[in-house]
Amino acid sequence: MPVPGEIQFLAVEDELHVCPGCGYALGFHTSFLSADAVRHNPVKSTREVFRVILICPECAARYDVGWRISFSELEAKGCQVPGHLTL
Repeated sequence: MPVPGEIQFLAVEDELHVCPGCGYALGFHTSFLSADAVRHNPVKSTREVFRVILICPECAARYDVGWRISFSELEAKGCQVPGHLTL
């Protein structure tokens, strides 16, 4: 099994199902990484937001396309990162 590399930022244009790293064309797995894990912010938000990370099942490349999501019970919707698409 390939070792996952560093998360790369990737812009989504019309469609994203092919891995730019290896050409695998059958889509991606997903994982969720706490947005607070990479932010050094002394002020904590009351809702936990996660980055949606796409993982290529073939080469284990990881991509952040700017999608963010909250799993709170009262609010289960995506949120937009400036310059990226909304979930």
